[in-house]
Amino acid sequence: MTPLIRRGRIAEASERPDDSRVSSDIPRQAARRRLIRFAGLGIAAYVVAMVATIPAGAIVERGAWRTGVEGTVWNGEVGLAGGSVLSWEWAPLRSFVSLAFAADWNAKGAATNLGGRASIGPSSTTVDAMTGSADGTLLQAIQPDLPFVCDMTMQLDFPKARLGGSGQMVEGQLLTDPGSCRPKAGGVATPVPALVLTANHVGDRSTMTLAPATQRRRTLMTMVLGGDGTVDVQLTPEGAAVLPFVGLPPGGSIKGKI
Repeated sequence: MTPLIRRGRIAEASERPDDSRVSSDIPRQAARRRLIRFAGLGIAAYVVAMVATIPAGAIVERGAWRTGVEGTVWNGEVGLAGGSVLSWEWAPLRSFVSLAFAADWNAKGAATNLGGRASIGPSSTTVDAMTGSADGTLLQAIQPDLPFVCDMTMQLDFPKARLGGSGQMVEGQLLTDPGSCRPKAGGVATPVPALVLTANHVGDRSTMTLAPATQRRRTLMTMVLGGDGTVDVQLTPEGAAVLPFVGLPPGGSIKGKI
């Protein structure tokens, strides 16, 4: 029986892992992890280098709202109709975290000094911490389909706005100095008093109310933006008298989708 017992012990010993072999695998695994980290850093550096050399014109759409593009995707600028210049600086870390093109931006001109942060994804654009002043012509760059143009200075303070895709919302405030507006198709300019636009976001709806800055309970226009991009604009009878260039009858409304 002794040989059998010895063979059993030998077999049992052969089934136990070799301690020296396990210990030798530890530095190999650590080296493999370091290699993976270095490879990841290399890929990230390559992506950053590629973005740094892409011309800015590759991401800026053509249109009457712009006058020219300079620089790269990392650090570029575009001239806006009306004389202002919009410049940006890419934020790589925020881009990787949000899986979108994130940048710090500012717009400057004769009566414009506006800045904030933006994140542009495949189907939506999010703007954070937008504050400063802007000329009324900037409205044409933001919304070129407006049927009117305005000559006035605006003060903006919008903590957050998201347009496009799902979860659309706007929250903040816009104040204007007295100015004038006229239909884009031509016509007499209408004097416009100082106005205030207040945007509040509750649930899945953002409600924007336009009123005279000195009579904030006197509603001229309401705009409701749904989270799915539906828009409902209503002009009150008082609004039709103060803002005839909008082109809506008293109590008229427009419904659409962004």
